[in-house]
Amino acid sequence: MNVEEKIIQTVEENRQEIIDFVQKCVQIPSLTGEEKELGDYILKRMIAWGLDDIELVEKEPGHPNILARVNGKKEGPTIVFNGHLDVVPVGDESLWTDPPFSGVIKDGKMYGRGTSDMKAGTCTSILSAVMLKRSGVPLDGNVLLTVVCDEEVCGERGVIHLLDEKRIQGDMGINCEPTNIRQVNICHKGILKVQIKVYGKTAHGSRPYLGINAIEKTVPLLVKIQELEEKLKERSHPILPPPTILMAMIESGYAMNIVPDVCTVSLCWRMLPTESKEQCLKELQDILDDLAQKDTDFKAEMEVWQGYRPPLDVPEEAPIIGYIQKAHQYVTGEEIPIGFAGGGVDACFIVKETGMPMPVYGPGNAEVIARPDEYVHVEDLITAVKVYAIATYYAMQGK
Repeated sequence: MNVEEKIIQTVEENRQEIIDFVQKCVQIPSLTGEEKELGDYILKRMIAWGLDDIELVEKEPGHPNILARVNGKKEGPTIVFNGHLDVVPVGDESLWTDPPFSGVIKDGKMYGRGTSDMKAGTCTSILSAVMLKRSGVPLDGNVLLTVVCDEEVCGERGVIHLLDEKRIQGDMGINCEPTNIRQVNICHKGILKVQIKVYGKTAHGSRPYLGINAIEKTVPLLVKIQELEEKLKERSHPILPPPTILMAMIESGYAMNIVPDVCTVSLCWRMLPTESKEQCLKELQDILDDLAQKDTDFKAEMEVWQGYRPPLDVPEEAPIIGYIQKAHQYVTGEEIPIGFAGGGVDACFIVKETGMPMPVYGPGNAEVIARPDEYVHVEDLITAVKVYAIATYYAMQGK
């Protein structure tokens, strides 16, 4: 029996344990900021499974990040897996067929908030390390599991803290966010959010000429932003579509008979990897400066949201991509393409800080995340464990 078949056999022998672990994790609510119970459970399971060098790392008490390893018998590359604990709110529970944290399994699907985003990926990455350990396959290298909090709010207490503390070190990795295990995502746009406050001067509505209407002063700003977004269509990337600027919110005024003295515009710039945060902010500031030069009554200031997420851009020739594709084909008999992620993932911080290539591949359907009746296909859990384990073996062997 070759190594791949040994790994597959071990996974199949432990099929029910894999399903049960994912289901139990789905049944533990873990909204952002409330991940402690789930972190405690996973920590206990890791200890019971005999993983190596298990650590709980917290920037603040009650906000867990968990590191664990499977150390090989020989020196070799370290393969890093990344997943998160937290989930988005459930929304209106009346829209769910079953309770949001039921983890109920029906017709081959497991339902619940966080099934796809991303307890399926996080749990199967852990279980792939467990299965490698149980299979007895000799490892020429090490596996590092990183299970973090705070991902849904850009990771200040999670992956960013671990990176600040130099706790994530490796040669290559896999981020386990959902790709329906049908493609390997190597890039996504950056997410830059800003608020621009345009100031006017308040006055009573019966004498508006005594004031400066902040809404009226904002109109040319909106036009300029639209013109900028139109120009962005000329920017390109080999895989990603052009960048966009979403004018997401406009807030102003507090009474219908008062001239508004401030108007706040909230923007979300989805950046290409070829764009920098500094460049984008300068382009917005240039608009403000130009408007102020043409109109002495135009006054505005820009505030940058601290939850900036940089673009992800993994070289297409990175070996880890080929290892994932080869492992997937061995397990399923199918080839999978390279693609891009629609939203941001923690891999962008890891790649930016460490330089290690970390593409995205995981169970779960991105189209059902944050919606009622979120689900993951149960069979995809088993497939993911097999692929992760075999891809890890290939990476250590350089196959």
